[in-house]
Amino acid sequence: MKKKYIRKILLGIISLLTTVSLHSETVKDVFLSMPESMLLSLNSSNRKDLVDLYDAHTQSVILNAFKDTVILENLTKNYLLLKMNNYSLQLIVLPMINDSKLYCIIHTICNSVCDSRIEFYSISWKQLQASLFITPVAEPYFIDRNSDNITLDISFIQFTYDPETLLLQQFYNTPECMSVENRQKIQPFIRKKVKTYKWNGIRFE
Repeated sequence: MKKKYIRKILLGIISLLTTVSLHSETVKDVFLSMPESMLLSLNSSNRKDLVDLYDAHTQSVILNAFKDTVILENLTKNYLLLKMNNYSLQLIVLPMINDSKLYCIIHTICNSVCDSRIEFYSISWKQLQASLFITPVAEPYFIDRNSDNITLDISFIQFTYDPETLLLQQFYNTPECMSVENRQKIQPFIRKKVKTYKWNGIRFE
C-alpha cells in the first residue's frame, strides 16, 4: 500500500514536471546556475573558474569567500564532486521517465567517521521530499539487533554515487566510531556493510 501511495505521488510530480520547459542541462550547467546559498560560498565567477580549470586538465582548486580551499575533484555529464576540508558535495542530474530532470545532492561530513544527508530538487530548485525518491534501509539491514550485548545510541550512514556504474551505495559507518573493544563485540552481528541502489527513472531502488 505504501509503495502504491509513493508511486501515485511520484506520477503527480512527474506530470507537473512535464509542464516545465524541458532542459538538456548537464551537471556543469546546473552547477554554474544553482543558488549560491546551496554551495560552499562560491560565487558564479568561482564556479566558472573551477570548471575552466577542470576542463583544461589542470588542478581545479580555488579559495572560497572564507578562504577555504575548494577542489572540483570529478566532473562528468551528470555528476560533480566538490571537496572542502572534511566536507564533500555530490551533485547528480537524474533523468526522469518523462525526459525531464531531477537534481540530487549528497552532503557528507567526515570527522572520525563519515555521515551523509541526501536531498532532491526539481529543476526550479524546489526541494522535494527525499522519501519519494529513496527509502534508505534502516540499521537492522546492517546489524542483528536481537543480541543483548549491543547498545547503539547513534547511527552514521554515508551515501556515495558512482558516475561510471550509476549506482548509489549506502554505507554503515557506525562501527568506525566505536572503541576497538566495542567494535570487536559488534563485529559478529554485522550482516552487511553496504546497500546498493539503482535509479529507475522514478526512484532509487
